[in-house]
Amino acid sequence: MEWSYVIAAVAVLGALAVVFGVGLAVASRVFHVQSDPRAEQIEAVLPSANCGACGFGGCAAYAAAVAAGKVGPSECVPGGMEVARRVAEIMGLVAEEKARQVAVVLCQGGNRVAERFGYQGVTDCRAAMLMQDGAKGCRWGCIGLGTCAAVCPFGAIVMGEDGLPHIIEEKCTACGTCVDACPKQVIRILPAKSTVTVLCRSLDKGADVRKTCSVGCIGCKKCESVCPVEGKAIHVTDFLARVDVETCISCGKCVKVCPMGTIGNFRLSRRPANGKLAAQQEVA
Repeated sequence: MEWSYVIAAVAVLGALAVVFGVGLAVASRVFHVQSDPRAEQIEAVLPSANCGACGFGGCAAYAAAVAAGKVGPSECVPGGMEVARRVAEIMGLVAEEKARQVAVVLCQGGNRVAERFGYQGVTDCRAAMLMQDGAKGCRWGCIGLGTCAAVCPFGAIVMGEDGLPHIIEEKCTACGTCVDACPKQVIRILPAKSTVTVLCRSLDKGADVRKTCSVGCIGCKKCESVCPVEGKAIHVTDFLARVDVETCISCGKCVKVCPMGTIGNFRLSRRPANGKLAAQQEVA
């Protein structure tokens, strides 16, 4: 064996290692990005849910944006005002008070809606949706396989015996993860102070709704006619009544005249931490 070849190879590799090492060292200095220490401090006080409700990919991205002055300190939905105040303190700002919001399931069909066929597949609403828009007779309503409950990072959704998801108000942070996961878009984020809403999303004509669901909106406009708010806080468009949460005074008149029981107090469909529905607690 020619040891001179071995020595030459080692020398060449060593020289290359030195050159590349120097190059990396120079590059790290030239392209170094100065990080804001406040970003790390902010990330430390965030709940680390990485839910994306703030509009960013995760808590680290949101922390960097706050430190850069691109967004305010009150955008972390799961953290609420407590986290907002701590973030604002780090930034030397004042946290803006935001009205609490909560997820609402806009469907009461569940087991009361007949199925068009028997679904035997993956227990996931998104998968079932691929099979003729789901097995339910109502093509607008909740599929009922619990995908929203499965993806909720806070355990704020449970599936009831009625085949519908129920929101645990104390745990819901209105992060919107369930909204994004629902293929039927029957979950919305509404102000927690709101009470009256239309628990239906069907755009079918009244006669067709009656064939598939006993609690669906038939677009009769009785709710609209009794609304005392000037300009009306509830309107029927495309055969579906819609409540304007900004102008609704929650008088309950529309609830009383609705022949299908579609309009209701969505707070009664929430499931508190004790496991009972609000309606059940009232009876008790």
